[in-house]
Amino acid sequence: MKRIFNYTLLIIILLASCREDDDSVDQIIPSEEPKIFSPTPYSLELPPHFNLINSPIIPADNPLTVEGIALGKKLFFEKLLSKDNSISCASCHAPENAFNDPGMARSLGVGGTMSIRNAMPLFNLAWGSVTSQRFNWHGSVTSLEAQALGPVRDPLEMQETWINVASKLQGTNDYPPLFEKAFGTNIIDSNLVVKAIAQFERTLISGDSKFDRYFLENELGIDLPGNHTLSQAEQRGFDIFMAEGTGDCFHCHGTPFQILWSNNEFVNNGLDADPDSGLAWITKNPLDVGKFKTPSVRNLAFTAPYMHDGRFNTLDEVVEFYNSGVNNNSPNIDGRQKPRNLNAQQKADLIAFLNTLNDSSFVRNPSFRP
Repeated sequence: MKRIFNYTLLIIILLASCREDDDSVDQIIPSEEPKIFSPTPYSLELPPHFNLINSPIIPADNPLTVEGIALGKKLFFEKLLSKDNSISCASCHAPENAFNDPGMARSLGVGGTMSIRNAMPLFNLAWGSVTSQRFNWHGSVTSLEAQALGPVRDPLEMQETWINVASKLQGTNDYPPLFEKAFGTNIIDSNLVVKAIAQFERTLISGDSKFDRYFLENELGIDLPGNHTLSQAEQRGFDIFMAEGTGDCFHCHGTPFQILWSNNEFVNNGLDADPDSGLAWITKNPLDVGKFKTPSVRNLAFTAPYMHDGRFNTLDEVVEFYNSGVNNNSPNIDGRQKPRNLNAQQKADLIAFLNTLNDSSFVRNPSFRP
């Protein structure tokens, strides 16, 4: 009887021991407070007349945040994105030149290699036309995120690999916590880098030129400090810009109510009888040969030289090309390209108007500087 009692006691002790082990396995003891990823939403600050056009295009998978924009700005000026750490995005897109490469027909990459295109200025990139949301002169990408991928690995530009870029950024003290704040992870990859850069680029809004202020007062009835009337030459130049019988510029470059001063479409404007393939390089459609993206005529004072290959150094050359130099033998030429036959005064007036679209506050904006 005593032996049975001892066995029973032993079983009870073992069962109790098992229950204690089970309890210890189930018990959860947090080592630290869980991290909460909560970036600060950001809304674009738009000039009042920008409500006349379609809304900015913000991808659902890359919403604007204060933290993402700040990170993108830092990355835009970051030379670690290049092979020898010598150039950044800003090397070819300088803020003081409306994010264009000042004076360079074709930008230089690592080691002085020359690119095949003139660097496009960067502003008002959050908008596209109804039919086109393509970027680069020849429409090679359909988002700012995709556009930012290209220069890093381009053999004529930054000449780097994204694996190396991510590794270099990961090895810094600054970047991992900034990515944590912006995207909820301190593990850096190319996808997050280009998302941040695209967020910054969407904040580059230009809409405060002399003509913008004139338009706000005279068309929208908004009182502004100062005198923003157009001179007689500027008014004549505007009339030439808008008239089909003279300048006929508005078909491609828009009207005051279109704000962006570009239709964001791809056009063969008759530069050459045997043109560069242009958009056809991407679409493989022979009807797209010689078509390039129509640039905005905002900020022309800061963005010389002009055209996709930087062939014209001055606005006088550009106006004279449209006045008398269009090559009508170019295939697929836009039907609206024709000699303008402007006299010297009309050409000077047209340039006077174009200069009313320069936005000095944009190129001086400290928010866009490192």
